[in-house]
Amino acid sequence: MLHAEGLDRYYALAGDKVAPATVPETPRSHAWLEPLLAQAAEQQGEVCSLQLDVQGIHCAACVWLMNETFKRKPGAGDITVNPTLGTVRMHWKKGELDPTKWVQEVEGFGYQFGPARKEGSKRSVDLPLRLGISAAIAINVMLFSVSFYFGLSPDDPEIFQLFTWLSFILSTGTVLIGGWPFFVAAVRGLRSGMLHLDLPIAMGIVLVYGMSVVQQISSHGRGDLAYFDTLNTFITLMLLGRFLQERMLERNRRFLLEDDGADGLIVRRVRGAALESVRAPKIVTDDLLLVAPGDLVPVEAVLLEAQAQISTDWMTGEAAPRRVESGATIPAGSFNAGRTAFHVKARQDFAQSALVALLRQPVPRQGGEAKHHQLWNRLAKRWVVTVLGVSTLGFFLWLPHGVNGALNVAVSLLVITCPCAIGIAIPLAYELVQSRLRKGGFYVRSTDLLDRLTEVKQLVFDKTGTLTLGRLELVDPGLAARLDETSRDVAYNLAVRSSHPVSAAIARALEAVGAKYDASAQIEEHPGRGMEWRRDDGAWRLGRADWASDQPGRVTTLGRDGHVVTPLELREVLRADARAELQRLQSLGFKVWLLSGDAPSRVETLAKGLGIEPSRALGGLSPEDKAARVRELGATDALYVGDGVNDALAFEAALAAGTPAIDRPVMPSKSDFFLVGEGLAPIHTALADAQLLRKVVQRVLGISLAYNVLAITAALLGLMSPVAAAISMPASTLTLLLITVSSLAVRSGEHAEPRAAALDIAAHSA
Repeated sequence: MLHAEGLDRYYALAGDKVAPATVPETPRSHAWLEPLLAQAAEQQGEVCSLQLDVQGIHCAACVWLMNETFKRKPGAGDITVNPTLGTVRMHWKKGELDPTKWVQEVEGFGYQFGPARKEGSKRSVDLPLRLGISAAIAINVMLFSVSFYFGLSPDDPEIFQLFTWLSFILSTGTVLIGGWPFFVAAVRGLRSGMLHLDLPIAMGIVLVYGMSVVQQISSHGRGDLAYFDTLNTFITLMLLGRFLQERMLERNRRFLLEDDGADGLIVRRVRGAALESVRAPKIVTDDLLLVAPGDLVPVEAVLLEAQAQISTDWMTGEAAPRRVESGATIPAGSFNAGRTAFHVKARQDFAQSALVALLRQPVPRQGGEAKHHQLWNRLAKRWVVTVLGVSTLGFFLWLPHGVNGALNVAVSLLVITCPCAIGIAIPLAYELVQSRLRKGGFYVRSTDLLDRLTEVKQLVFDKTGTLTLGRLELVDPGLAARLDETSRDVAYNLAVRSSHPVSAAIARALEAVGAKYDASAQIEEHPGRGMEWRRDDGAWRLGRADWASDQPGRVTTLGRDGHVVTPLELREVLRADARAELQRLQSLGFKVWLLSGDAPSRVETLAKGLGIEPSRALGGLSPEDKAARVRELGATDALYVGDGVNDALAFEAALAAGTPAIDRPVMPSKSDFFLVGEGLAPIHTALADAQLLRKVVQRVLGISLAYNVLAITAALLGLMSPVAAAISMPASTLTLLLITVSSLAVRSGEHAEPRAAALDIAAHSA
């Protein structure tokens, strides 16, 4: 597509950052865009403007592609693509450009657009700003301090006093700007009766700043005796740790469109001669709805047209769309899978729709997340109590030798026991692992997902769209090539003129072996049965076996004059690595389950092909059944992977959940992670990296504990001055960072096998 449009420069800009495109097999609804364009058209002047959210921006090449395709359109004005936030603002001449066509063109390359709902979180804007200011100040204060270390003294009064007071003023700014998040968090923790790591950080900032001010005043402006350089470095490093914790997760969340639940579903309602776009919750009984290709039917409804083709895989997991006749009931959650629009009449208010419970926003998890937070809260509480207790002990032990000496010891203890391992090294470890997973197509959305993955012992998969790709292929791939030329061309011309997914799959297979198209063919479609072409050499049919030939059954068959030419049996396309990955996970001790709303016979057949035990493959399940099964399996150790809204309740019941369906609404926003590409290998990689990360965290904490024991002993014996503490603190931090990076870099190209049986060890040892 890029080559055909003359957009090959995309690859030069993208380099090695090209990611797999996710293009939906069925048309995508743009009902949400119509009211936005109507509002844009009402703007005064000759120029219209509109801001949209965009999903799938990876790099500068994506930005260039959108700019280039937009500029080529007649009537196009300027366009601004914000890759950080994932938004697009465009301007065009009124009446000269159709934005819908441009949106459809860009979506053909694998992107998706939606209403402007993305907003930068306060922390994502606040932290980088505070970090930047603190880092800039720290660099300058360090330069002033270096001059003191290399001989600047009161003998040069003007420069000495200037550097002293600049250090004091700039450091005050760092305390107020960079220290503020820690002060606020510490106060909130005290008000709620919780002791966490922000308390010793905040106290360390206050005491080191206070000691520096006292030293400067008591020594008559001797800035060389203060600890402003240490203070600035400390604050900057702590902010850097916070920034690392937020950055990758924010990028992953912004990669996707924001979900607005039921309010984000726009449908077309017919009122007299007018057609209006409304939000799904406004639909009531007897409303007349127009359902365009790709549109969702939000409530149970009655079909008013002669026939229609619908897909229920979002609700039932049944891959193949089905044809329904006039008067048939269309279930809520069905999509128009055909090429033409149809009308339906609502049989219920949206409040009674089966979608309501499935579209609700997820509630906070009560399983793994609580366990994760309990672990870190216990660690933080013990750290805080120990640090404060030791600092107080040091102060009173040295108080008989003078208040100044006692304060020096207390400040030294607070500095050297700074939780740098947790504040910097551990966030860096999470950042490195998440970055590596992202390159492999695994995008983390939840803060504590990597901790929860170490608890996983069971993997539960949906079928359609999860283990399969939601499209069909010939069971015998070589069949198309073995057909004689006449049969091949006839079958192709019959299949290519049908919109049914079965026909589309057959047409693709025949086209790949050189089948020829005949524009003069007179072909008749028999709804619900198949296609017929009456030629001089006989009546050819492609459809159900009992209609196309003299053979019973419903297998798709090519027949001639009532006789079988060849059966064309189809199956769902499996993900390329599905069988290998599931067997690999089972060999490592994980229990693999297959839960689906599709027919039990099809689920059993698929499970057999994938090597899943028949007792662990269950079909015909409702959304409630799936959630109940997950709870029965043990929601404290089950990872669920699904793609349809019928998986929403199971998502909430599982320890962790993810989806490969980023082209669908609702599910990505309920997920702890999402997958990009057509493979399942990233799941195994994530499980392995989560265990590796836990080991690295344990190592960092162990080294940090040993360092603190030695440093505290030295400080209590009076061997550690604040200056020595100021040197040892960044030195120990740098050592921990090097250990963290080296521990993860060693395994950058290879992963330990994540054995389910060993997963409990990490939780206890940490």
